Amino acid sequence: MRNGKLPTGESQPFYFPLDHPMMPSWFKGMETIICKCGLWPAGGLLAQYPNFYCPLGRIDCCYCWLLFLQPDFVEQKPLLQEFIERCSHLCDFYPKYHCEMNFIEQY
Repeated sequence: MRNGKLPTGESQPFYFPLDHPMMPSWFKGMETIICKCGLWPAGGLLAQYPNFYCPLGRIDCCYCWLLFLQPDFVEQKPLLQEFIERCSHLCDFYPKYHCEMNFIEQY
């Protein structure tokens, strides 16, 4: 993953630096990223809501949903897609389903 952006516009690396004394180049973790953005609520957060069913209308019910709605996560395209588009090609991801129902199988 590439770096994210803090609300101030400053770059936020998702991995500890190579010279980190305890965890060089390890992923920082969602809690650390949320705290650094200043989005950590006073009551804390669940890592994920039970059975992945978050309450409607809430944006701070769990780590996953809170990060999923952040602008730098929403706007970031997959690296593969960016590479394909940079080469002047179209990138079209198909949903996961049985291979015989894939669009390309009709040709």
